[in-house]
Amino acid sequence: MRKISFLMAFLIVGYVLGIWNFLVLPKYYITFGLKGFLVSLIPMLLAFFLIYSEAESTKKTRYLIYEFFFKISRTPAMIFSLLMFLMIMLGVTTYYSSYGLTIALGISSKYIPILAVGTLLLSFLMLILAKGRTLEFISVVSIIFVLFALASAFLIKNHALSTVTSPPAIRYMNNAVSSITSFNMPLTMKGVLYMLVSVLTSLGLGTGVYYVIGSFAPEELDLRKVLAAVFALQIILSFAAAFTVAYSLGAAYHAVEKAFQNPNIPAEESMELFTKFNDLKDYTTNTDRGPIEFIEVFYSIPSVLRGSVSNDTTIIVLLMLSLYLAGLTTIIILIEIGSQMVSEAMQLGRNRSLGIVSLIGMIVAGAMTVSDVKTMFVVVPFTVAALMAAVESYPLLSLGMERSRVAVLITVLLLVSGAVTLYYSLTAPEMPVKMGAALGLVLLVPLLMNRMLLKGRR
Repeated sequence: MRKISFLMAFLIVGYVLGIWNFLVLPKYYITFGLKGFLVSLIPMLLAFFLIYSEAESTKKTRYLIYEFFFKISRTPAMIFSLLMFLMIMLGVTTYYSSYGLTIALGISSKYIPILAVGTLLLSFLMLILAKGRTLEFISVVSIIFVLFALASAFLIKNHALSTVTSPPAIRYMNNAVSSITSFNMPLTMKGVLYMLVSVLTSLGLGTGVYYVIGSFAPEELDLRKVLAAVFALQIILSFAAAFTVAYSLGAAYHAVEKAFQNPNIPAEESMELFTKFNDLKDYTTNTDRGPIEFIEVFYSIPSVLRGSVSNDTTIIVLLMLSLYLAGLTTIIILIEIGSQMVSEAMQLGRNRSLGIVSLIGMIVAGAMTVSDVKTMFVVVPFTVAALMAAVESYPLLSLGMERSRVAVLITVLLLVSGAVTLYYSLTAPEMPVKMGAALGLVLLVPLLMNRMLLKGRR
């Protein structure tokens, strides 16, 4: 049981600690400091309550997710909404994981679609070949990812402290580093709302994963201990990513200074470095701009590290491989869980359902090579994540548990925050953002067909 508990902890770690812990959460740990961190614990703890309740519900009843939705909550249509959200998350995660891999390999970003297809094919083959050893495989990849992430954060800190000597660069770096552990950073209502949605998105609610995990978890498994370990690692990795960005800010200014002082470096390259430094600075100071606008800022770190710190290639490869592995573990779990849901709902074999989920992930990731389409798909999780989490939590209200009152309160809070973020997206001036919000609403359409599905099953 100790071995299973250990593997299950890293299975959930592999899903929870994904690309958003690198791309989005560091921003709020820096701009809001420890005050923001304490506020972020509220949605995090509420989310872990839902995660525990969802996993326990299927663990106790021993229903598979579709039967659980049909027999307990009488909402079989819900699985189709969760499935569509899962597949969008799969495509988005694959795209941004492959983006990191292009930087680690030192190749052009035009190869992202090829690497995305390759990543999904690799995951598909691994799941077919692993069969009964999927849990062990995902856990090993998750452990490697955690080690790489911590190692790259440690190396960036050491090399930035030993290499960055310019007073302005040191000032920028120290300001960003000190703000992470400061209680004096101001909170803004809009920024806090974005942070809450980002936390929910990073924890992966809204895809039905935790119901499926509970359906195969051993009865003796203590999910509270497992989730406590995941909670601790979530905090550690998020802080590690925040310090990585903060120390990179000093290296960025150092790189800009070197570029402008070196006549052999073209003016265009110097201006590009200056733009990336400004993006990083904005990332660590601006609280009211949405997370969607800052997602790709993390990918500018390798450019500013290159040539400004020693052993830059090693650090860049470690950092980008950490990002890729963070995505890969999530990708594998989404394909596996998605295939189980497709298999139950549509009565298909495992290999066929694995192929369907992987293929749709490829289509979404490939379509994201178009800029407006990419924005549209990225908007979806940040717009409807809270609403999808509320939809996912609904079956818990049907269980008659003593903690169902808490589930009702959490569901109401999710609906309110989801409605506000949806309003911000629908009223945004950019058309791709509005389209993403509309696409998010489309995910809820299957819920209107619930009665038809119930009649069909009878």
